[in-house]
Amino acid sequence: MDDHVNEFFSSGSAHRDKFYKVIPLHGGVDMDWSSVSKLVPQMCKGWFELSRLPVKTRIQFTFEFWLSKMPYHPNSDTAFSAFFDALDDIGIFLTQKASGEPFDAQMVYSLSKNRGFYQGSINASEHDILYLQKLYPDFILPKDYLSFLQIHNGFCKATDCSGIIGTKQAELKRAAFREWIQAQELLVTKSGKIVDPTTLIPFYESFGMPFYQCFWAEWHPIDEMGNVYYSGADNTISDRLDENGRSCDQMAFPSFSHWLIFYLEQIDV
Repeated sequence: MDDHVNEFFSSGSAHRDKFYKVIPLHGGVDMDWSSVSKLVPQMCKGWFELSRLPVKTRIQFTFEFWLSKMPYHPNSDTAFSAFFDALDDIGIFLTQKASGEPFDAQMVYSLSKNRGFYQGSINASEHDILYLQKLYPDFILPKDYLSFLQIHNGFCKATDCSGIIGTKQAELKRAAFREWIQAQELLVTKSGKIVDPTTLIPFYESFGMPFYQCFWAEWHPIDEMGNVYYSGADNTISDRLDENGRSCDQMAFPSFSHWLIFYLEQIDV
């Protein structure tokens, strides 16, 4: 397991601002499913069973689960395979923020050679997905995005405090995003074209700052909404692909899957 994981998921007086208590289920903790389900009722039994398996089996089973959930994309199998090949462990951590508070659970993807980690929240339920769709009644959210939420309802790289926005934070993040934009000057693309801010749906927040990846309702490159990068530094979004399909900006992606592949590229910390 990456050293950064052990440091991040630590408990005790020196880390009270992060976690009061941490239980690494994959570390041979003597707990049965009944005890775990009482601590984290929303966690599926599959995560508990995964934590009981050897490391290589945990990685392989999780890889196969990703492939089974995500819609076909011409590059996803190769990209996901490269991502999982770069892992040295997948761990399940139960965490408690403060004494008396409920426990939560995270699945942690540890990159080999101490190159960092990703952490994913408990998968979204059918109720969570319906709630998110009702939050944006005028838009059809991309299928691959909704499929990924059924893997992890929130997912981030290393200690990126936001990452992919889960359904439980969606309404709050949408409000913060719109409030920020309303306080700025005219929203435009990098090339200066005026943009209606109500056509943007933030699904990723970068490091808790006003920088978002957003679905853009005015751009449907492959039947569903493409996504662009919003910069709070200058109140702009990245330019979409041109008429010939060539990228005008490296942060414009024709689908959520294209963006996810980019996000899973190996990192060094």
